[in-house]
Amino acid sequence: MKTERFKNPWFWVGVVSVALTAIGVDPQTFTSWAAVLDGIMSVLSNPVQLVTMALAVLAVFINPNTPGLTDSEVKK
Repeated sequence: MKTERFKNPWFWVGVVSVALTAIGVDPQTFTSWAAVLDGIMSVLSNPVQLVTMALAVLAVFINPNTPGLTDSEVKK
């Protein structure tokens, strides 16, 4: 996996938004740090939400043009 994508802030925006969407979080419910912690604990205690989030985040990392989890070679 290439590390160039980790340097791009928009990559991380995509990862976070996919994770929040996968677990069905409404960002408007996070009005305090206690609510954020409660949301995290809720996801960690729910195996379905945890697996769904992990698979959604994994989908952001996978290059569909190559077999497995590898990236294609970028020719510069």
